[in-house]
Amino acid sequence: MFTIGEFSKITTVPVKTIRYYQEIGLLKPAEVDKITGYRRFDEKNINDLLKIIYLKELGFKLAEIKNFDENSFKRKAREFKERIKKIRKNISDISTLYKNEKGEVIMKNFINDEKLVGRWQLVGLADNKEDLNNLYKPTSFGLNQLTFLPNGEDYWVVTFWTKGHIFIKDVPMKYFYEKDNLVIAFDYDVSNNPEFYAVYKNLDHKEWTKDEIGIKDDIDKEFIKDDNLKGVWEVCGFVKEIADFNKNINQKGKFLYKNLLIWGEGSMVVVYSDNMTRSDNMKWTKGYIMNILDKTAQSYVIKEIDGQKYMFMEHKSGDYTYGGLKPYYYVFKKVD
Repeated sequence: MFTIGEFSKITTVPVKTIRYYQEIGLLKPAEVDKITGYRRFDEKNINDLLKIIYLKELGFKLAEIKNFDENSFKRKAREFKERIKKIRKNISDISTLYKNEKGEVIMKNFINDEKLVGRWQLVGLADNKEDLNNLYKPTSFGLNQLTFLPNGEDYWVVTFWTKGHIFIKDVPMKYFYEKDNLVIAFDYDVSNNPEFYAVYKNLDHKEWTKDEIGIKDDIDKEFIKDDNLKGVWEVCGFVKEIADFNKNINQKGKFLYKNLLIWGEGSMVVVYSDNMTRSDNMKWTKGYIMNILDKTAQSYVIKEIDGQKYMFMEHKSGDYTYGGLKPYYYVFKKVD
């Protein structure tokens, strides 16, 4: 038998809470001294209290726990399904909201524009609307080719489109046509004062799908072992060029990856920055780490710097797949 103090320590539930559970009839002590009123608890009480805690964590209210029966889980499951359905609808509704140039919160409504559907190639940029006939070639601009999928479907940086607006990373950019060219007014602040204008010529009006566009690498490469790659690698940097890496500079920021665990014949586990792990979306062979889902073959190079092994792996994101840009490199150090 345990006193209420001992019972509290064993279960880590405050004495005040235990007393309250007893008062509402949720927990019945094994014994109550008729003279002193002291409560005594046993192992069955421990199981009863743990059950209460467990059911509370599942979302049951105390009144529901008190009247718990074999149908309680079914009722709660239905309740959760309805709640999840409502949450999903709320998320969907929120995702259709955006601010226009007046600062008004309005809903995205898809209005078709058959002329916009298809592929467009960048012709050049203009700083002002008056300079659309005097374009210049940008030295660094990632959106050299854009594809607009049917029904405003999202891909890469185009998160939605509707007649009159193209959403670049969820920011609504106005567009119009000038002599059959597409002109997008890049207004990142939604201030109705665009930073610049991008002019595109049409390549086709085909109704493309996500599976049909983008670069797809050969990921069915023959396995070749590389003992230098096997082991545990910890992310420590992200650089444009391998030569840019400096081990003495502690890079800050949120990386996509945390660790890579590599072994066997092409097997590996990816640990992401949020501690989520996957073992089914990447494989390796000598010279390449391949993303099975994105169909990209990311080359890697292993270098030893001051006695420490570093691995530089290409990061082939949507900028590579859809934008055709040269990949940057994730940097990992070997930790085993």
